Amino acid sequence: MPLETWNLTSLTELFASDPEALGDVDVSIVETGDVIRVTLKERGDLDVLVAPGGDQILASVILAPAESIPNRAAFDRMVLSTHKLVPLSTFGIVTIDGEEWYELFGSLSARARAEEMVEEVAVLAANAVDAANMIEDWKKRETAR
Repeated sequence: MPLETWNLTSLTELFASDPEALGDVDVSIVETGDVIRVTLKERGDLDVLVAPGGDQILASVILAPAESIPNRAAFDRMVLSTHKLVPLSTFGIVTIDGEEWYELFGSLSARARAEEMVEEVAVLAANAVDAANMIEDWKKRETAR
């Protein structure tokens, strides 16, 4: 049964309840107080940031500093051309402390069932690992040119 809407407290409780699909996790509220950090220990301590806001929940994984990507124009074109192949996730650029970073994110209704919320985070985490590997492959290939 879906909640009225998810909030920081109910999302923290959900992810701290150790859902099987996520494995061993740590859950904390980040310093800003409006985002939850779900650290997936079995995925190399991958941090998924979860932010409730109005009618949707945003989940995001920070991937790499934009300045670390060689041939960024070609990389951006490749990402935009292939993003449909990444289920439930979208590439984006976010500014953190004045620096641009690539991120992978997904959003879900704030009225989604608990199972859907956990699935979104699990799929996003799997996609983020694949995206990080793709970025490393891109860097190697472009540096070798």
